[in-house]
Amino acid sequence: MKLRLFAGITSITLLGSVGLSGQVRQTETTSTLPAGITRNITPTIVSELKRRAESGDALAQNNLAFLYTYGQVVPQDYQEAAKWYAASAAQAFPTAQYNLGTVYEHGEGIPKDYGKAVSYYRAAAERGHPLAQRKMGLMYERGWGVPQNWVEAMKWYRAAAEQGDPSAQCHLGYGYYANEGVRRDYREAAKWYRKAAEQGVPEAKSNLGVMYEHGLGVGIDYQQAANWYRAAAEQRIGEAQFNLANLYMTGRGVPLDYVSAYVWFTLAASAGDHRSARQLKDLKRLMTLRQLRESQARLSSWQSEARVSGEVAALDATQPLDRR
Repeated sequence: MKLRLFAGITSITLLGSVGLSGQVRQTETTSTLPAGITRNITPTIVSELKRRAESGDALAQNNLAFLYTYGQVVPQDYQEAAKWYAASAAQAFPTAQYNLGTVYEHGEGIPKDYGKAVSYYRAAAERGHPLAQRKMGLMYERGWGVPQNWVEAMKWYRAAAEQGDPSAQCHLGYGYYANEGVRRDYREAAKWYRKAAEQGVPEAKSNLGVMYEHGLGVGIDYQQAANWYRAAAEQRIGEAQFNLANLYMTGRGVPLDYVSAYVWFTLAASAGDHRSARQLKDLKRLMTLRQLRESQARLSSWQSEARVSGEVAALDATQPLDRR
């Protein structure tokens, strides 16, 4: 089996505070704010936010910008958001510096400018803002606004990871696995993948499964590999779906189960894993017609559940039940 690891998820979204108190409420989204964030934001509160923002309150400036960013309670207006983020950032408010960096990174309301994005991310990162630290890692990893530098990338990922940022932990794990920016150390890779996986990062779960399957930094444990692959597979990670299917096909860590293998290979193929189509062709030769029909029934059930939950299931569960 070819070993493949992900570098970890990359957030490209905004974070902000929306209350009038100093409490920071964090959210990552690309469209609308969760209902719980805006439920208590009334026109009266918005008016008070505007009054405080205009009087120079950095927190209120950031929070007002955040509402303009997502068009909640106030009309969506990226330029107005950028204006207020800039006012707050000028007062060295780290969350606003991070948010303004994100605005420059994506060109929302102002021209895209990676150099300025890095400048604001760095300012926030140096004040200990974990998401800004993770963003600095990303910018150095990709060479966006700065020369590509894996050593610098891992330095910033570590800073965020040590503050508990799960995506940064996954990136740091990748560095230790791939000998990028830090000396290869599979034990360290497994340690950081575990930390990220336990916080729910699906790629980290998949990667930790790889470590257990191949004995990298941990003892070979197919049952643990299957557990982590399944956790990631259920979060639609195609690589984990493929690897879990292989375990079912060979009976390692799980009972030998061609039906489950068929289901997971099919789901992986629908996620874009081209190897799964080849595996399915070989697997069909080993399966009875009854097993193939059971596989199709499971896939149809999966599609129905996906539709009910509002997910788009890009899956053809009606392929011919031949064994060619």
